[in-house]
This record gives sequence, structure tokens and C-alpha cells, in this order.
Amino acid sequence: MLLATAMVTKAQTRYLDEVFSDVTIDTTIQYGENYEFFTGFQQLKPLVMDVYYPTGDTATNRPVVLLSHNGSFLPEALTAQALGFCFKGRRDSSMVELCKRFARRGYVAISFDYRLGWNATSSDPEVRAKTIIQAVYRAMQDSKGLIRYLRSTHTNGNQWGIDPSKIVLGGSNSGAYAALAANSLNDTTELNQSKFVGTGGRFIQQDTIGDFEGFGGLQNHDNYTGFSSAYNVTLALGGAVGDTSWIQAGEGPVIAFHGSNETLTPYNTGIVVTSTGQPVIEVSGAGDFMPVYNRLGCNNSFSPNNFPEGPANRQNSVFTQSYEGLYPFHGQSFEPWNWYSCSLSINPFATKAKANLYIDTIMDYTAPRLYKQLIDNSYEGPTGIFEAKNDISMSVYPNPANNYLTVKVAGEQKPMASLQLVDITGRVVSEVKDVDAYTTSVNVAELVNGIYTLNVKLTDGNTAARRIAVHK
Repeated sequence: MLLATAMVTKAQTRYLDEVFSDVTIDTTIQYGENYEFFTGFQQLKPLVMDVYYPTGDTATNRPVVLLSHNGSFLPEALTAQALGFCFKGRRDSSMVELCKRFARRGYVAISFDYRLGWNATSSDPEVRAKTIIQAVYRAMQDSKGLIRYLRSTHTNGNQWGIDPSKIVLGGSNSGAYAALAANSLNDTTELNQSKFVGTGGRFIQQDTIGDFEGFGGLQNHDNYTGFSSAYNVTLALGGAVGDTSWIQAGEGPVIAFHGSNETLTPYNTGIVVTSTGQPVIEVSGAGDFMPVYNRLGCNNSFSPNNFPEGPANRQNSVFTQSYEGLYPFHGQSFEPWNWYSCSLSINPFATKAKANLYIDTIMDYTAPRLYKQLIDNSYEGPTGIFEAKNDISMSVYPNPANNYLTVKVAGEQKPMASLQLVDITGRVVSEVKDVDAYTTSVNVAELVNGIYTLNVKLTDGNTAARRIAVHK
């Protein structure tokens, strides 16, 4: 899925555009250690990461993007043998690709492992619920430990030339659960809800598992005391929060992507199920947690802007507004931005070419928001996000489109009067009249895959044309 890009030549801007061609990768760097589930918390497990950065770059104040992988909080060997999945941990396809793309934009990007393990096959629903929330909690602790490690390196030679005041914490699916928890789970009263309490009391006992920052507890090893684990932005690819009540005003901004048809991690609020169909615990996906972040003002720092918007939410034929920071992939399920080395039943049509189209959208939607948050808070829109033709500034996204195409003209112009989609034979296949709006959507769900010309006419008579693709 590719968002609108400029049809006019524009200057390349670091952090917005890929200004570097080569990426250097430092692999298997140990950033800490901690006690792991599979040894009964009796042995320390090394925590490792791969670091991506632009080759030849001499900057010493680079923002850092941290990404944690998918995998249902289970080790690769177990998911491969028991379930036939082919997750690859910190070297999973989308993690590698996203890190390279951030590095080519000038960031330091890190794909990292975290502690795994929970009783996914237990016949006791309380055990399943308890151990999965503990797995998320431990991954959250390890994520914060990595942030502290990076701050320690900054005071000890700054090996990767980072700016410790500019950190993004994100992940895909399981990794996104941990990143979202790091942003919103910070008060012990948030763990008092009945779904987080069982026969033995609260599922999270901090005297055993440690506190929110990853200190204390019998099952936890303190990593890098004396450093802050605060960060700036959460980037959630397909994750969920344990409960929307965790979200409070003043917590950090969030950028989220989610397939609207995903069932393993529900787009709205629902029960997480294992790959074998067993219910685990109720969580809230991006369709429900992002409206809360917006209502509480957590994403206000992204505004005002002229950035690409996510398409309006469309669930069960009900249309709702588009929320700042949320990009729903309508009609898609598990991780459409990923591809795999084997046939994966939860995403059977995944290919590298298809996944990279979704990563195009993730980067084009995310990059300007991170630029505004980390680099220049006065920034309201990249020079090239609007195409300029016949004096009309217009953005069209996603491109390729599969269900709906959003068309937006800049506010200093007249609103749109009409739109047409024309196929390669010159036949008008779709037309919208009497638009009288600056933003509108065009239904392309019934069109066959291919290239079309979008003709736009404003109320003052000005016109513009744009080539778009439909790909399902």
C-alpha cells in the first residue's frame, strides 16, 4: 500500500526521505540479561539486539527506533514444531525491512529480542490468562531495560551516535503489546480489574515479577539502574492494550496500524484466542484504544498537520471518523506488512512484494509524524506529500488501493466538485458528483486490479489528474 508521493521533484530531507543508500548492521549485541520462564526463572538469559544505521554517517545525535518482533511470546522452535509457523524473532522479515528503511532515513534502528514464555496449551483458562499478561509485562520490562542500556552507551562513548532524548518504542503484534504496555501500564490500580485477578490474587505481583520499570522482584534482574527508561513515541503494528482504562491523559503519543479483519488480536475489543482456538483474555485493539488516546489529547502533539490520514474506519458497514495516529488496513487480517519463508495459515497469501506495499504506507504515514515529534514541532507537512499539477495540491492514498481511495486537496484551494476514475481504455468506471468537500472517499472495491486515471475537478473549474492502482 503506497501513500501519495510527489509528482514534482523535491529536496530530500533526512528522517523524512531515504537519504542514505547503504545500511550497516551490528548483530547479536547483548543489551542485558534476565531470568526466563522456561528455566523456572532460575537462569539468566542474554537479551540481544541487531543495530541498523546509515553507512558512512557521522551524525552523533540520531533518533532511535526500537522494534520488537511477533511470535505469540513463544520461542521460534516451539511455534515452528507445534504450530507450523515460521517466525524469525528479531530477524523476522518485516522487522529487518523496517529497520533498514528507518536507517536509510538517518535513524538508528534496533530490532531486539525479549523474554518469551507462557502456558499457551494449559487447559485452565486462568493459567492461560495469567501467564500471557505476565509475558507481556516481562517483555515491557525488557524493552525499558534496552532504553536504559542505550542511555548508558551514550554516556560511555556513544558507540552508535544516538540522541537519548529521541526514542521511539514499537513492535509488531506481540512486540506491539509490550510497547503499548510500556506507554500506558504505570499504575498498580490498573491491574485490579477482575480479568487481571485470579484465585491467587492479582496476576502481576510486583514483589515476584518486578515493578513497571523492570526493577526488583524474585524473577527479575535489574538492568542499568540509574538511567531513565522514558521514551517519546509508541509505534504499534497490530498490537492491543490489556484494557483501555490503562490509558490516561499525559501519556505519550501513539501511531498504530491494524488489519480490521484480524482475529488473533482483535481490531476492536474482544477475546484473544490461541492458534488452536482457545480463549485467553479480553484486550482492546487499535480500533478501540486509538479513540481513547485521541479523546484524552495524547496525540495532540501531532497536530496541526497536513499529513496523510488513515482511511475512515469501516466496521460492519458502520463508518466512523479517522483518528489521528491510526491507520486501519481495511479487509486485512494478521500482519499484512509481513512475509514468511513457509506457508502460514494465519496469513496464507503473504508475499514479499505485497508486504512491501504495506510497509510503504507504514513509512509514509509514520515518517512525517516522527519528524514533527522528534525533529521540528513546527513542521506541518512535507513538501512532497501533495502532488502539484495544474496548480492543485492534492494527496491520494492508499495507492495501491483495495477498498476505498481517499482524495484530499489542500485547504487554501476551492473544494472538489467531482471525481472520475478512468480505465486504460478511456472508459469511466466510477464517478462522484456534487462532492463539495476537501476530502472524500471513492469506493474501488468492485474494480478489477489495474491502473486507472483519477480526474479531479474543483468548484472553481481547476482540474488535475493522477494515476492510481487498484490491487486486492
